[in-house]
Amino acid sequence: MTNWLIQHWIYIFVPSLAFIAVAIFGLWARWFIHKILKKQRQSWVGTTFVIETMWHPFFHWFLLLGAYIAIQISILSPNIKGLAGDGLASLFALSLIWNTISLSEKLIRFHFGKTKILQSLITTALTIIRIIIIITGTLVILQIWGAPTLPIIIILSASLFVIGLAFRNTFDNLLTGLEIVYGEHIKLGHIIKLGSGEEGRVTQISWTRTIIQTSEGNLVIIPNYRLMANTIVNYGAIETIDRSNDIQKEPDTGEIIGIVDILSEREREVLGLIGIGATNREIATRLIISENTVKSHLRSILNKLNISNRQQAAVYAERAGLLVDSAGPKADSQPIQ
Repeated sequence: MTNWLIQHWIYIFVPSLAFIAVAIFGLWARWFIHKILKKQRQSWVGTTFVIETMWHPFFHWFLLLGAYIAIQISILSPNIKGLAGDGLASLFALSLIWNTISLSEKLIRFHFGKTKILQSLITTALTIIRIIIIITGTLVILQIWGAPTLPIIIILSASLFVIGLAFRNTFDNLLTGLEIVYGEHIKLGHIIKLGSGEEGRVTQISWTRTIIQTSEGNLVIIPNYRLMANTIVNYGAIETIDRSNDIQKEPDTGEIIGIVDILSEREREVLGLIGIGATNREIATRLIISENTVKSHLRSILNKLNISNRQQAAVYAERAGLLVDSAGPKADSQPIQ
């Protein structure tokens, strides 16, 4: 063995020297590129993520390159050289796939995580990007090993077509969700009424559905594609009346009349009695309902009109012409329990 090493030292020394030379060059190249990228941090903050993600993999790639060159100039058989080369190329592809996914995730979450884009939408976008990168990398690795990729591409295309048909409503939801979020025609807190009959305050908007709360407190979940297919009456967000320092800021009469139209018939009756100063007990007696029911209607009215107390509700009742004749003696208004 020793004699063989002495006779063939050149065949070991040269590949080893090539490997070391490539590794040293990789260290220098990483330092040089890092120096350039540091200067770009002020113009593009994403440079920080590029440096953090690619610092170690960049040197590893040069190690793989050095090993590839060393093997190719060695005295190994062509078959072994071919297998080793394909293996190193596959390792490089896997590393590139992994780090590209990691970098993409960091950049997308950094640039869009603080915007009004929904987190569920960001997560979906990241999932799609991962799938695309993994599929592309897998096809490259198969190509490296000489495997036929055309049948795989055909199968993937057919699968995507079937998935598209199966989840077409989901895609419709995504598109309409984007329209709702960016169109700003419907926002959280707006009171809307659909042509199909649903009516209430918008409490949640996601890329697949919108949730509204009715005057009875029920939650109605509406797929976005069905929401946008309806005729929608948007009453907007009702501004609160400011009575601080005895200064009353009242909405326009026409606006109030349009607002109270969203109340149910029973809620308008309760609002009218509140307008003449009736207490919860007097309202319950007048409408032949329990006080708890009156309190429930009152909470719904305050929530629907986006106001905070019954004094403000009385202003709405008066301006909307909902006042009724007093039935029996009035009592001081009692606080909402």
